Amino acid sequence: MAQEVRSVKYRVVYTPQAEKSLEKLADKAPQIAKDILGKIEWLAEKTDEIHHERLRGHRDFSLHCGQYRILYLWDRKGGKIIIELIGKHDEVYHKLRR
Repeated sequence: MAQEVRSVKYRVVYTPQAEKSLEKLADKAPQIAKDILGKIEWLAEKTDEIHHERLRGHRDFSLHCGQYRILYLWDRKGGKIIIELIGKHDEVYHKLRR
């Protein structure tokens, strides 16, 4: 007998920095912005089912979308995912080190 997996959809919250990055990206590369939003939606729906990749030495998790990285926090008790940074690999990790 197959077990049913219940998926809880988490609420997504963007930091001002992540919002700004996404808006800039939407102007420059709308398809990439759309792909990133799709990936974030997928994350919100599948959060309890996937392996989360925590950044070494940080509390953030990383989600890959092509050349871009989405850095987020997972507030399981609060039922939300906080999108902290969005950008190309090197840019995101450089900002994180500051």
